[in-house]
Amino acid sequence: MADKAETPVAAEGTAAPAGEGGRKTDTLVELYDPDTHIYNALGVMLLLPRRVVFIVPEHASAVYRKYKDAYRRLWESRGCVPEKVEFVETHTSDMMELAAVLEAFAGDDAVLDIEGGTPELYLAAGYVYSRAPGGFSCIRLDFADRKLTSYSKTGDGSETVVRMFTDEETARVSLSVDECIRIYGGVVERSTVTELLARGMTMEEISRDTALVWSAMVRRSRRTWNDLVPDRLHMKGEHSLDIYVNGNEAKIRAVSNLVADLVSSGALKPRGGDPSRRWYRCRSHAVAACLKSAGALLELYMNSVACNVSSDGRAVSGVSLSFDGEEGSSDNEIDCIFMLGAIPVFISCKNGRVGSEELYKFAAVTTQFGGNEKIAVLVAPSLDGRDETIPPSRIKSVRERAELYGIRIITDIYDISARAAAAELSRLVTKKDKISGGGIKPDKKT
Repeated sequence: MADKAETPVAAEGTAAPAGEGGRKTDTLVELYDPDTHIYNALGVMLLLPRRVVFIVPEHASAVYRKYKDAYRRLWESRGCVPEKVEFVETHTSDMMELAAVLEAFAGDDAVLDIEGGTPELYLAAGYVYSRAPGGFSCIRLDFADRKLTSYSKTGDGSETVVRMFTDEETARVSLSVDECIRIYGGVVERSTVTELLARGMTMEEISRDTALVWSAMVRRSRRTWNDLVPDRLHMKGEHSLDIYVNGNEAKIRAVSNLVADLVSSGALKPRGGDPSRRWYRCRSHAVAACLKSAGALLELYMNSVACNVSSDGRAVSGVSLSFDGEEGSSDNEIDCIFMLGAIPVFISCKNGRVGSEELYKFAAVTTQFGGNEKIAVLVAPSLDGRDETIPPSRIKSVRERAELYGIRIITDIYDISARAAAAELSRLVTKKDKISGGGIKPDKKT
């Protein structure tokens, strides 16, 4: 039998949210899914019910108890906390007993969200739906496609209606990166973008100066970048804008070419020196960040690209996440994150070679902080097949592993403009299948 316990998360009489019509639904019944916290939380934000009831299988009850406060905080921030939140833990797989649990909440204005739950609950919901016409209006919410499907039954007839979210609904259920991560028990501890903003830079300046370094890199240093930065271009100090090149290293063609290209692009300005050490000044802290770590340039460049794709015009790169109050660690680092409405997109940037272990780690951390609805993208120029040091069999293996994990791939990032890169990223994250992407055709750089 079911064990019913009422857990109020807002006092009776909590004001309905402002906007057209206030409360939209009386009772929303959610089939709880422990793997998709976004869906568990956003049904309330979309339908604005007076009461929400979570039907939670016994095996998922600990997960519900752990994350319910995160749902409430999100609802509070949007002014849509239901007057009542009820938690019903089920201890059976018997369809008839589960049907009795669901039927107890049937009413003239009750909505049953069938996205989530277990196969046994699906069967029970179907039984109740067919047996008690008018008792439930069943819906299925698709936050990826921003689509609502409703199923209603009266007498011997039934009706299925599919509609897109309204602009107001889309805005209401859109999340920021911080909000999404918090739903999954995490916190954004730091990001490269946040640190640059704290140093007084604007997003426009970060994108502009990153583009200067990027143009210098793609001119001649593409596949040698990881060997030169930061080992050949030395930073004076952690927060300094000054770098130097040792005299003997300046004689290395790859080093002199890169420095010349950075100076030509305006990213570096010569500061003099002697034969043993040559000094340069970085244009900004964004340029310095690109030269402190080999991977930072691709991360910041993809951050600028992602800002043109994300639904709120924002993205964060070089992100360190903590989970359940623990300190951030290298296991919880993401190169770039942005949102498509309610769906998080995670990007892994690999300017060098890609290993299967890295793909596994990427898949694991994105699922931890984005659930089953997240989108994962690997940006890896080394997989374009042009690096003769990487055998085709190795590239094939990595692509197959990425497909297994549902990771989509962008490779030809060096040979296209930022505008084309944004178009490809947009195409890749909005495609319906989970198969990794291929290469893209170069276009004229803008």
